[in-house]
Amino acid sequence: MSKPSVPALNSSGRTLLSIPRVRELLDRLVEGERLEDAADALGIRRRRARLIMRDPAFRRQFFSEIEDLKQAERARNFRLQQVVRDRGFAPTASAAEMKVALTAVRDIEGTHKDSAITINGGNNVIAGYVVKLDGPAEGPRVIGNSGTDHAKPLIEHEE
Repeated sequence: MSKPSVPALNSSGRTLLSIPRVRELLDRLVEGERLEDAADALGIRRRRARLIMRDPAFRRQFFSEIEDLKQAERARNFRLQQVVRDRGFAPTASAAEMKVALTAVRDIEGTHKDSAITINGGNNVIAGYVVKLDGPAEGPRVIGNSGTDHAKPLIEHEE
């Protein structure tokens, strides 16, 4: 796959990416190294590295290479989803493995939806119980059928 050409920054036709240390900086950033670490390793001042990152030609090339990397990894990611899905079909699979496998199937099919509901920009609502812990408690109570002593305290208190 050929890399797209970067437009010239000055009249001599030289681009920022034609500088070997800048090209090495780009390669290190695409591989996932932090900007500060890559700049230190190459002997580029951090401020200069940040200025290089702001250059439009550098940014275009950086994001282009990141997109190429994403496309190259898609097959591996898909294969991982298949392996996870297949583990859920094993006769000895636990309930958790089956649930993860079901999620993998939904991802492969493209039908995965989140189970939580987002209300007013960030509050997640999930079905379940609410335990209210404020205020005084009356103590444990017996839960029985309605024919017996209803909600009789387990511990008799002498007052």
